[in-house]
Amino acid sequence: LGRFGEDVLDLAGLELARRLDDPSPSVKRAAAQALGAVGGTQMIVELLTERLTHSDVETRRAVVQTLTWLEAGSAHHALLTALHDPDAQVRQGAIAALGEMVDPRSLPAIRDRLLKDTDAGVRGEAAYRLGKFGDRAIVPALQSAAARDHNAVVRRWAEWAIEQISSTKPDRIS
Repeated sequence: LGRFGEDVLDLAGLELARRLDDPSPSVKRAAAQALGAVGGTQMIVELLTERLTHSDVETRRAVVQTLTWLEAGSAHHALLTALHDPDAQVRQGAIAALGEMVDPRSLPAIRDRLLKDTDAGVRGEAAYRLGKFGDRAIVPALQSAAARDHNAVVRRWAEWAIEQISSTKPDRIS
């Protein structure tokens, strides 16, 4: 499909995006995976970001998964908003998508999820993504999580992230 141009990609993407509204969670996941593989034009990314507010949680989960694969910078603002979704899997997926973009503007929001989110999976994802960013300014927040988080897995991810940042050469730090 990628060789046919944006018009065909938009048509294929629209059909796949419609499948995100399917009542079956497995169809939603398959559509999300296919969209991630096909790639997204700006029109598709806009359609996806609109679905981040869909009432169906499985749809929102599939959308953040797709946006993670697409690494669509234009979805940045919508993903920041998704960090406040009532569903922990959506929040965790939004952190993953923001982390794949490696956009420094995301650091404060991801740091806040590390320190304040009620779900250990979200906090662990935040620690992991902060370690991938490699920004030394985030180390105090990671140290706090490593010392104080009540979940052992989150503490381990925070420790891992600190090690990653500490082992990164200074010229590679953003």
